[in-house]
Amino acid sequence: MHKLMLAVLILCTFSVTTVHAQGLCHIPVKNSRLAMDQRDDQRMKCLKHKKGQINVTQCLNVAKSMEYSTNAEDARLVCLYDLRPTLKECFAISKSMEYPDSGDEARWECLRRFNKTITVKQCKKIADSMSYPANADRAIQYCSSELQ
Repeated sequence: MHKLMLAVLILCTFSVTTVHAQGLCHIPVKNSRLAMDQRDDQRMKCLKHKKGQINVTQCLNVAKSMEYSTNAEDARLVCLYDLRPTLKECFAISKSMEYPDSGDEARWECLRRFNKTITVKQCKKIADSMSYPANADRAIQYCSSELQ
């Protein structure tokens, strides 16, 4: 009886581990009848549905699973705008952006969102990471004059 219970426990643990290992909003590529954009649409739908139950790391993992880079950027923006990340998470999201424009957009969002709690040193670190020199210059000015 003890061996039977142990076997059931191992099977249950394996099942939970397998589901967790597949990841949140996992859409199988192999043997799927969906096209790439349809799989990404399903992932995005899942992400938006579960955004109240997931953390930033899980959200970024869903974004990483997107097959089109533009869809991945859209998913990262969901992580940024819908999950209300901490400053550290916000900066991580901005660094994960693939396109310079959306990366700078995310960095500006971090600066504005944490305007009342960010230090000048943290602000300048984000400003220095801007993709475009004009954005970096404006962000440095923002850090010097606009922080509350």
